[in-house]
Amino acid sequence: MKKTMGFLIAVLFVSSLSVVLAQEEEDAGLLPDSILYRLDKAFERVSLALTFDKVAKAEKRLRIASERLAELKEMVGKGKSEYSDDLTEEYDNNLKEANEIAKTAQLLKEDKSKLTEVIALATSRHLAVLDEVIEKVPDQAKEAIKSAKTASINGHINALRGLSEDKPERAVEIFSQSAEARLNRAKAKAEQRDVQEVKDAVEEFEKLASFGNEISKIAQGLAKDTTTVEQLVARTTSHHLEVLGEIYENVPEQAKAAIEKAMENSAKGREAAVDALKKKGSLGNIPEEIPLPEEVKEKIPSIAEGKTPEDKTPEELEKQDIGKIEETKKPAGKP
Repeated sequence: MKKTMGFLIAVLFVSSLSVVLAQEEEDAGLLPDSILYRLDKAFERVSLALTFDKVAKAEKRLRIASERLAELKEMVGKGKSEYSDDLTEEYDNNLKEANEIAKTAQLLKEDKSKLTEVIALATSRHLAVLDEVIEKVPDQAKEAIKSAKTASINGHINALRGLSEDKPERAVEIFSQSAEARLNRAKAKAEQRDVQEVKDAVEEFEKLASFGNEISKIAQGLAKDTTTVEQLVARTTSHHLEVLGEIYENVPEQAKAAIEKAMENSAKGREAAVDALKKKGSLGNIPEEIPLPEEVKEKIPSIAEGKTPEDKTPEELEKQDIGKIEETKKPAGKP
């Protein structure tokens, strides 16, 4: 009996150690096509059952989610995309569990902010892994990867929302990096003239940008000085609009509507931050005018003027729609 218990403890220790290494090195370890894979997962379940500290359990869930992505990457690399559905489902479930613990557990503030930051950073890395994977899977497996990306973005936003309640400045920094990564992907796909991938990347950016608009409001609810947060949001959204403007100039016509929508969303967040800073006299060197290329200013003057759809009059909306119709009627090659 003692030998059995000793063996079990040793196995659990090795299993826990491998999970830690998986997070640091993204090492897949045993793969689903191994005869020992089910045994490895059984040890995972035992390890989770014996973890009673909520923070430790959430971190372990997150590490398992990271390991499932590493396994997914390896299996797709081996041409075995038939494992994609199960691995992405397990990734989604473990990520949700980690976020649920971070959201509902009665944690110390220090623990909560640490945990939400770890989840936010991990899910940002997860998206980069999924970007690689979706390039390699056959079309029939792409939906599973897109589902995993949606889970990752939702998990990322939930973690950032929790982090914003304790460290809003840090939440803005991580949000900025994640949104930038989505824009860089859209930019790369625009250069490849891949319309669908541009639309997907811009849609992912837009989900993040929608949350970016919440951060200042969350900070205001904390009854703290929000100037630093608003300055970060204003600078971040200004940069995002610049990049979106560059992408807009280089994408086919079919992708322009998605980018216009994303620009409107970013402009809304920027406008709120800039207005708040102007009232405080804290705008500093942040320009009031949105930095956009001339082509964008001409085609979407409302965004250049800092107006979002909610700000436009019916006459302005009608004029914009007529302008788009006229643009589509122009013969190819004519200005």
